[in-house]
Amino acid sequence: MIKMKFNGRTFTNGRSLADAMVRDINQKIERNLRQAATSSGVQMKKTGKGFEFEGSPENINRLQKQLGK
Repeated sequence: MIKMKFNGRTFTNGRSLADAMVRDINQKIERNLRQAATSSGVQMKKTGKGFEFEGSPENINRLQKQLGK
């Protein structure tokens, strides 16, 4: 039996490990998007289709520049 560790958790099944990694990556992306939106003065909403951003055109441009880094 092969044991793998990821973020302090032990996995013996590759599928469980992949699910945990995908979940952590998605959470990291969402956290970074929220942080970028907040710092540029844009409101962010999570919807069934993805993320929606609301704000003035200047703030949206600032967000686009920040995400382009």
